[in-house]
Amino acid sequence: MPPLLEQRIDDRADPRIAAFRDVRDADLRGRDGLFCVESPRIVHRFLHALHAAAQGVPCSPRVQVDSLLLSPEIADSLHSLLVALPSACASRDPLTVFVAEERLLSELAGYRMHQGALALGVRPIDAGLAHLLRALPEQADLIATTGVVHTDNIGGLFRSAGSFGGVGVLLGDGSSDPLHRKAIRVSSGRVFSVPWAETAELESNLHSLRALGFALIAAEDSPTAVPIDDALRLPRIESAQRRLVVLGAEGAGVPQAVQSLCDVTACIPMRGSGGLLHDSDRPSLNVAIASAVFLHGLRSTRGHASALRRGRG
Repeated sequence: MPPLLEQRIDDRADPRIAAFRDVRDADLRGRDGLFCVESPRIVHRFLHALHAAAQGVPCSPRVQVDSLLLSPEIADSLHSLLVALPSACASRDPLTVFVAEERLLSELAGYRMHQGALALGVRPIDAGLAHLLRALPEQADLIATTGVVHTDNIGGLFRSAGSFGGVGVLLGDGSSDPLHRKAIRVSSGRVFSVPWAETAELESNLHSLRALGFALIAAEDSPTAVPIDDALRLPRIESAQRRLVVLGAEGAGVPQAVQSLCDVTACIPMRGSGGLLHDSDRPSLNVAIASAVFLHGLRSTRGHASALRRGRG
C-alpha cells in the first residue's frame, strides 16, 4: 500500500498546489492529463470507486488519483477511506493529501462549489470499447451517444445510467468529455461507477456489437418511429441477450446512417400543449431525460425477456 503523505498548506502561492490554482479543465486535460473532482460527496464516490476497483470490482476505464486538497474537517471524514486506499493512486508515490482551510481553498480554486474538497485524478489510457465490454456484466445493456456535446447532458446521462445500473455508456462522434469537471458534478460522481468508453468509429462499433448479440435501437422521433413500449417488445429486441440504445444531440438527433444500422427506431410518445404553442413547436425531451426513459424501459423488460429466452431454450 502506498504511504499517505499529509501536507499542511497555508499560502495559496505554495508551489506544491500549483495544479489546483484557478482550475481550468482545458489546462488540466491538455497540459497535465488530469481531471478535477469537487465536493465531499463526489470526492468520496471517486475514492470509493478506486478502492472497489483495486479490490477486483470490474471497471472501465481505469482512473487514478493524483492528489487531494481538503479542508481539515473533510480530511478527517475521509481519513479511513484514504488510508485504506490500495494501489489506486498514481505511480508517483506517496499519495499526497494537502490540507488547507476552506477559505484558502476558495481563494485558490476561484470558486466555492468545492465545499472543502478537491481532488485531481489521472486520465485513463484504456477508454476503448474492448475494455468496456470486459467490464460489463454478461447481460448488461448499453447507451451510445452521437454528437452529444453539452456537458450537462453527458453528466445527466451518467447519473441516469448509474441509478438504473447494469448498463454501460459508449460515447461516440464528438460527444462531450465525461471527465469534464461539470460533467462529473452533474453526474453526481456516477461517471466513476458506470463503465464507459469513447469511440470515433461508432458505425463500425455498431456492426461489431450486433455480431456480439446486441439488438440496436435508435432513439429518434421520426415519422416511422415505433413507440418505445412497442419497440422493446418486438421479437428481435425482446429475445436479444443485450440491447443498445443510440441517443443523439438535441436538434440534430440520431443521424440517418446510424438509424439504418439499427433494428428499430423508437420514440417516446408525447402530447402537444393544446394550442398554446405553434403547431411547428413540437414537444421534446432533454437527451438526459430521454436516456432515463429508455433505461427504465430496458430495465422493465429485462426480466420478461430473460423468462422468454428460458422458455424458448
